[in-house]
Amino acid sequence: MTVPSLFPPTADRVIDAVRAASACDLDAPTPCDEFDLRTLVNHFIGTTSALGAIGRREALDSADPYGSRLDHTDGNWQLTLEGSIRALADAWARPEAWQGKVSMGGPQPMPAVTIGEMALAELALHGWDFARATGQTLEVDDSTATELLRGVTETAALGRSMGAYGDEVPVSPQSSKFTKALAMSGRDPVWPR
Repeated sequence: MTVPSLFPPTADRVIDAVRAASACDLDAPTPCDEFDLRTLVNHFIGTTSALGAIGRREALDSADPYGSRLDHTDGNWQLTLEGSIRALADAWARPEAWQGKVSMGGPQPMPAVTIGEMALAELALHGWDFARATGQTLEVDDSTATELLRGVTETAALGRSMGAYGDEVPVSPQSSKFTKALAMSGRDPVWPR
C-alpha cells in the first residue's frame, strides 16, 4: 500500500466516529491535556482544513492559517469537521500531492512528503483523541499503523520540542503498532484510566 492510499480508509474511520458522537459534551476532557473537546474540535477543523489546502497547493490565510481564531462549534460542527476530514483525505490521496515542495505559510517551502506524513498523523492521532473523548474507540488498519509508527518515531523529538507531542508513554513491547504510535506521540493508549 502507498501512503496516499491510506488516507481514504483512515478518514472513513474518523468520520464514523464524528457521526456517532451526536450527543457529546463539548466541555468534556480529551486525551490532549490542554484541550477540552471544544478546543480539540476547533483545532482539528483548523488543521485538517489547512493541511487539505496545502495538499491541493492552495494558499493559506496569512492572518490565521490554521483557523485558530474561529469557533466552529456554533452550529453543525460535525458536518464541518466531516467535510474538512474528507477534503484532507481527498487532497492527500492524490499521488501528485506528494511531489515537490509545499508552503505551510512560512518563508521556506517544505517537502510535500513530510507534510503528507504530518497530515496522516494529524488525521489518525486527533481522530483517536476525538473518539476517546466521546467514549468511542478508533482503530486503524495495519498498513496505516505501520506508517504512523514509522512517522511518529522519526519525528518524535522534533514534535516534543515544538509541543506537538508529549513525553512517550510506556507500553508493552507486544502492543499493537497503533498503540505504540499513540504512546510515542505522548498519548496514553488506555485513556481515560
